Amino acid sequence: MIFLINPIRFINSLRHAYGFGVHSPFAFDLILNTIHCSHSYYSYAQNRTKINKAGLLKQADIKYAELLFRLTNRFAAKNILEIGSGSGINTLYMGASSSKATFVCVEKEEEKIKTAKVLLSNKKRNITFSKGIMGDKKKYDAVIWDLALYPFSIDESIVNIQDSLKEGSFIVLKHINSNSHNKIVWEEIKKMKQFTMSFNLGSIGIGFIKSSLPKINYDVYF
Repeated sequence: MIFLINPIRFINSLRHAYGFGVHSPFAFDLILNTIHCSHSYYSYAQNRTKINKAGLLKQADIKYAELLFRLTNRFAAKNILEIGSGSGINTLYMGASSSKATFVCVEKEEEKIKTAKVLLSNKKRNITFSKGIMGDKKKYDAVIWDLALYPFSIDESIVNIQDSLKEGSFIVLKHINSNSHNKIVWEEIKKMKQFTMSFNLGSIGIGFIKSSLPKINYDVYF
């Protein structure tokens, strides 16, 4: 656990979770009103019911899915690249933020793609499924990447992130602390020139390509 490995970092992450020691208005608002948000959106219950009916509730990380909904909703992300999209649970939540949002869902396993297509049957026109990352150099408003479901070499990860993001966009990486490889991926991405403010939530990394923000990282308990 974090507090056993690095007690100072753990204490700081707790303080930042409540806004203490956070001087950036953008970061302060994001932490209190998006990362930590007491408001329950109506789509939460609807999505949970749909996931339960599909028999996927046990494998769902609802807390993470709701975070993705809040992020895509807050920043009005319309074009989203999801790498390691699995059974479509996170796509379902993010899709609830806007009926106009479009997705490229990258997933290696055919069975998971089939499951996702059933779960997301009412959103088929907005979703493109692929077994590999497309090399079309398209820029996205948000890139959501599960490093456990879709691992890449460190260099390839950096290149794909650089090619996919644009000014004003953001990235969410899951499982950044699962192993040494993923830790390096996260640290290297933070070093990218265009990469500015970032948030380390333990197993989740959030970062922005936003030139108006300072290049700083916040450790936030989540």
